[in-house]
Amino acid sequence: MWTFFAAVGVSLLAAVSLAHQWWAIFALGYFLWRLLTWRSKSGRWLVVVCCILMGGRCWLQIQHQQKQTLATEKTGTYQVTVLPDQWRVNGNFAQATGKYQNQKVLVQLFLTSQQQQRELMAVTQPVCLQIHGKISPLLPATNQNQFDYRFYKQQLGIYNQIKGQGSLRLLPGQTLLDQLHCLRARISHRFTNFPQPLASYCQRLLLGQSDPELATTIGAARELGVIHLFCLSGLHAFVFVGLLEFVLRQLHLTQETITLVAILALPFLWILGGGAVSLTRAILMLELQLIAKALGKNQQVAWNASLIIHSLIMPGVLLSLGGQLSYLLALAIGRCRITHPGLRAIAIQLVGLPALLVSAYQFHFLTVLLNWLLIPLFGSFILPAVIVTAGFGQSLPILISITNQLLLIFQNTLIQIATWPGNVYFGKISPLIAVGLTVMALVLIEKESHFRRYWSLLGSVYLICFCFIHFPLSGEVTFVDIGQGDCAIIRTPFNRQVIMIDTGGQLTFRQPAWAKRINMNDRATSTSINYLKSKGIHRIDYLCLSHSDADHIGFTSTVMKNLQVKTILVPAGMEKMPKFTKRLPKKVAVVPVTDQQHLEGFPLLILHPFKTGQGKNEDSMVLWGELGGKKFIFSGDLDRAGERAVIKKYPPVQADIVKLGHHGSKTASDPQYLSHLHPQLAIISAGRQNRYGHPNQETIQTLKRIGCPFMSTQNRGMITYQYWGKRGSIITKLKGSELKWMLPLYARN
Repeated sequence: MWTFFAAVGVSLLAAVSLAHQWWAIFALGYFLWRLLTWRSKSGRWLVVVCCILMGGRCWLQIQHQQKQTLATEKTGTYQVTVLPDQWRVNGNFAQATGKYQNQKVLVQLFLTSQQQQRELMAVTQPVCLQIHGKISPLLPATNQNQFDYRFYKQQLGIYNQIKGQGSLRLLPGQTLLDQLHCLRARISHRFTNFPQPLASYCQRLLLGQSDPELATTIGAARELGVIHLFCLSGLHAFVFVGLLEFVLRQLHLTQETITLVAILALPFLWILGGGAVSLTRAILMLELQLIAKALGKNQQVAWNASLIIHSLIMPGVLLSLGGQLSYLLALAIGRCRITHPGLRAIAIQLVGLPALLVSAYQFHFLTVLLNWLLIPLFGSFILPAVIVTAGFGQSLPILISITNQLLLIFQNTLIQIATWPGNVYFGKISPLIAVGLTVMALVLIEKESHFRRYWSLLGSVYLICFCFIHFPLSGEVTFVDIGQGDCAIIRTPFNRQVIMIDTGGQLTFRQPAWAKRINMNDRATSTSINYLKSKGIHRIDYLCLSHSDADHIGFTSTVMKNLQVKTILVPAGMEKMPKFTKRLPKKVAVVPVTDQQHLEGFPLLILHPFKTGQGKNEDSMVLWGELGGKKFIFSGDLDRAGERAVIKKYPPVQADIVKLGHHGSKTASDPQYLSHLHPQLAIISAGRQNRYGHPNQETIQTLKRIGCPFMSTQNRGMITYQYWGKRGSIITKLKGSELKWMLPLYARN
């Protein structure tokens, strides 16, 4: 009993101190009251000791983080030691975790030749990397509900990154741990000789390494809610132990010897598997169960004890989706008393669903059925087949061929199923509601009669959450931090209309075949699309593309593949241009517009272009409208002459909030134009440290001269005007000081 109390206590301490989940303070207060009224004095003191240790561990991590995180960027030459199995190479880009001055750093190396790429892909020894570039702190998430890569890395003890070009020198592996990492690298290189997708399955299922070649399959698995099958976890550990025990029994060893060998072998599996969170949980639980079995002790406390130990080693283990699902599903499997196979499968999935909605915002109706079918298939066939083929395939080529063909069939089937209807874009629920739903599910699964009687109550809570997310009383105008580009989202109350103005994009340059990166998600996936899905939105009524520059329409294809786009508006003449039409992955209504058109139901007025053009800067679409009591104007990359022409043709036009043209370049933001609009706030959308020097100093001086305050996505991240009726307020993702060091002095505010 005391171990469960201690597990709850350490989890709440991590939620408060590391994730700043202030709702957990109240839960911690209730926990302390229950602890003080608990009759077992010895148990109480053991829980207190665990909580004190956890509090100290969290404090040490916070102190270490503050001490090691750099305040600004520095340029220089740095020597970093990297173990051979840490490298991930994709085209002319390589990434690894290394050590610089005895501190972990994220290394991002830009490769200069195919020879350097081959050297890196073949390395099986530790390397000393001399890299010339910049060392800087990791950047935080800059958009609402964006995955916080910095926070994730901080929980792994990584606070800074080094980017640049460099050369490497091989080092001898000195310790046993180094030798194991070298062995892992050699095994990984051996797998690359297998055909696809077998090579990728071996990398992922046996070594825990992601392979870009498997990105489409992983995306389908994530969509269907079976991604855990492709992550090293309890299933893989149990299969490994099962195969090991089978082999040892054939050698007629005693059960005691078999248990001892399994206990000693599991740490090696953890190292070879890359130490993933789910694998760590599984191995800790297995180790504790095997040790308890060998000593004749109770094995039921393994979950509690593994969470306590894991939290003391890695305090943020329950602050990631992987850690949450791993521990929650293991707890659900252990506590579920429902005997009906179908109901049991549903009940276990309901325990993990709230965590999934906090981080992924969606689920699939086929998830329960697919898990019910695929878990036995993976455990009994796919995983053993991959293990056996990896071990003996080079001696039996026919085995490689058969396994690869079967994996191809499985993979193609999974990808095809992912295209079927059934995905529910629920939206993000708050962590507090997620905790409440999880507790309700855990209570209900302890008795089948309770589950059958009260499942409708749980469903009602989900329905209420769904309605609040999908029919919000407020509206918003959001400027997405899309990098060096433009992307704005307009959402009216109750989600009646959703409009996206430009998609953002990235300039691409012609590269040799070896340098091209494969299956890389673009920035729209993690920013604008992710944000809309977190709001339960899967459609765009109007996609307005201001002109044909790549930094405004470059992510059109990605947006259309991930969201249902009903209508695309473009400046007249652009609809025929190949640089636009080639970005359309499917048929959609494209409407060319000029200022003479008034679209029924469209909440904005079109002020420009005046005539058919070629989709250039001077042909940019200008949109004006009133939302939440504020007048907005969006002008794409329209030049100064075009701005003056707009106010000349439409003299009554004014704007409270103006989205500055051309990312704050001096080619736009004409002083006469801005003075005429009388703006209360100017929004600049530009990339940090961009090559163009946006925003230009002249533009900032113009704003200061007319007394107009400004906000930039460069230091504020996502900027949102949220409104209720005719009143609203500005909300920014960042305070403004976090990334000030990345801006020129004149643009800081």
